[in-house]
Amino acid sequence: MNLRRATFADAQGIAEAHVASWQAAYRGLVPDAVLDNLSVADRRTQWESRLTKGESNLWVTGPDNHVLGFISCCPSRDVDLPPPEFAEISALYVRAEAWDTGCGYALCQAAFTKMQRASATSAIVWVLTDNARARRFYERVGFTPDGSAKDITLFNVTLPEVRYRRPLR
Repeated sequence: MNLRRATFADAQGIAEAHVASWQAAYRGLVPDAVLDNLSVADRRTQWESRLTKGESNLWVTGPDNHVLGFISCCPSRDVDLPPPEFAEISALYVRAEAWDTGCGYALCQAAFTKMQRASATSAIVWVLTDNARARRFYERVGFTPDGSAKDITLFNVTLPEVRYRRPLR
């Protein structure tokens, strides 16, 4: 499995993986109209902007120049779990054809290493409450729900999320 830091040249592949993974993973959780109208071009612009700014916490995996999945991490954005002790997985998306192949696990390991180097001792991630597949995945890589919940609004749709936490050391 080819795992590496993302570069500007990966923006198109990241955008394609982002849209494809949303359409597969969120079907039944997010209205079909929202998923069917996701734009690879819009996502590419967003990722190009981040990568132009020197995003250093973004990794991709896949053969050659084909992006099967990506992960992004950052200092925790939660007031009750401040950095540097806490870091966050802000995005982890893998194309459906690469589910259960180890891509997500490898991406998490890269992020955990980066978090530890930044002095974090715990990682957090927010997951849609009804996303059973994602919740099982995060539990398999050592996360447990910590009792926190909130609502997130995506494309004018409000959905509940739960927070997971994992020690890094």
